[in-house]
Amino acid sequence: MFLGKLNKIYLITGLYILFISKLPAADAGMPQFNSSSFYSQLFWLTLTFAILYVIVTYILLPRIRENIRLRKNKIANDLERSENIKVEIEKMIAQSNARIDEAKNQVKQMIKKSINRSSTEYTNQLETIKKQLLNKQIDTEQNLEAYRKTIEKDLSKAVISLSAIILNRLDYKNLSTEEIHTILKDFNTGKNA
Repeated sequence: MFLGKLNKIYLITGLYILFISKLPAADAGMPQFNSSSFYSQLFWLTLTFAILYVIVTYILLPRIRENIRLRKNKIANDLERSENIKVEIEKMIAQSNARIDEAKNQVKQMIKKSINRSSTEYTNQLETIKKQLLNKQIDTEQNLEAYRKTIEKDLSKAVISLSAIILNRLDYKNLSTEEIHTILKDFNTGKNA
């Protein structure tokens, strides 16, 4: 098919050259328009064109096609790899989000446990302090009661000795503290009866 078109081109070119062979430029010395050299020029044109056609068709174009095919394959491989990497990245993001959520849940649970533990320890310490305060209050009340009793005993002794001193100064019967003590006991037992 291509050779048929090529033949038509050569035929048209040849006829054109034959009809224009009588140009005035050929007589002036321009060798391109000299009709005696048309056939050799057509031969070398055809030979040069055929060689260029063979070089382009069988050497250059296959290399260009191969480079285009390699580029398409490389682009397709790169796109496939990028899709695989994208899927892996999405998986990693999902895993990291799941781990983050799990860590958040664990932290919340740890906080709840520590709050409960702290609350329990606080309650236990509060109860312990309340018990200690109650024990100290009971001890203090017992100490106060014992101190009150000792003061009452000392007070009665002090009152009796003071009474004896006052009575001695007033020159009212020289009574000793033991005698005043027995009088007071008799007085108290008489009142109670």
